Amino acid sequence: MLQALYTDISDQHPAIQARAHVVLGALPQPLLVLLRDRRLLFANTSAERLLAEQLGQVRADHLMSLGQLGAAQLGEVLTQAVQGTSSRTGLWFTPSLATGWLHAAPLAPAIAQACDWPLQSVLLAVHLDQPALTQAARIDALTRQCRLSQAERHVLLLLADGEPVDATSRHLGLCVSTVRSHVRSLLGKTQAPNLMQLLRWTGSAAPLPH
Repeated sequence: MLQALYTDISDQHPAIQARAHVVLGALPQPLLVLLRDRRLLFANTSAERLLAEQLGQVRADHLMSLGQLGAAQLGEVLTQAVQGTSSRTGLWFTPSLATGWLHAAPLAPAIAQACDWPLQSVLLAVHLDQPALTQAARIDALTRQCRLSQAERHVLLLLADGEPVDATSRHLGLCVSTVRSHVRSLLGKTQAPNLMQLLRWTGSAAPLPH
């Protein structure tokens, strides 16, 4: 849909290009335009609502966090986009347990010019899952974003399926102490306050809102 919008704006009369800011503002999908240093140039109504619900944080006109992504991770995403590489990153939000993904791409020059934004601006589009990600997909997203080891991923998959720690250790052929060590590592990497919260994120201990 966004690519079609880029094409339409590029092909139309300059008077229509001037309406790009209004068009972006009216789209139902949360959209943000930023510079490489995370300075926020624009957030449409849906994105402002997302920020108002504290699913992201802006400080001194800079995007400090979005879902589980902190300033450093957002900086990496923006740098890739400025260099011309689009990316797709899994997102999850607490305490709402909502999930989704973030699409980052260079902002089309026609839109940047029409809105008087720098040409190296980046468009962030937030896609909220409807319905929410499946348990396996969510664990895969956690594995990628938090750089979980395969052993940690296997432990999390079994715990998310309702297996207790002792049964998980038997299934994987590990000592209970080793499984508990993996759990501590999982909590550290995901920044979950406890195992129950981590399992809620995977969707096993509590249903996700639709």
